[in-house]
Amino acid sequence: MAEPKPEAAQCTPLPTLADVAGLTAQSDYSAFTAPGVDDQVRNLALRKLFLSDPHFQQSDGLDVAIDEVVQLAQSPLARQRTILQARAMGLLDDEPLDQPEPEREPEPRLDAQPDPPAA
Repeated sequence: MAEPKPEAAQCTPLPTLADVAGLTAQSDYSAFTAPGVDDQVRNLALRKLFLSDPHFQQSDGLDVAIDEVVQLAQSPLARQRTILQARAMGLLDDEPLDQPEPEREPEPRLDAQPDPPAA
């Protein structure tokens, strides 16, 4: 009986981090997506593809208002809402402190007569 021939994928060694360094936009990236390739090697190769190929650098138009979204998320009102939502969901264990009301001086009445001068 003849032994089955090993497939080409089994004969070629899996790519390494050293192979990622030599990649260009025109390189064949299929070896980096094969089963058994280390996750770190695959991720670095795909990152290099996306950053080097101009096709992936085109804007999709969804980032037009990103500055406005960031500004809204950083506003004091948005932070206050986030804190209140987290407190309502039980994610914060702090309770608001009960603080006494500040003492207010009585407001002068308009129809009151001034005190007579002391003699």
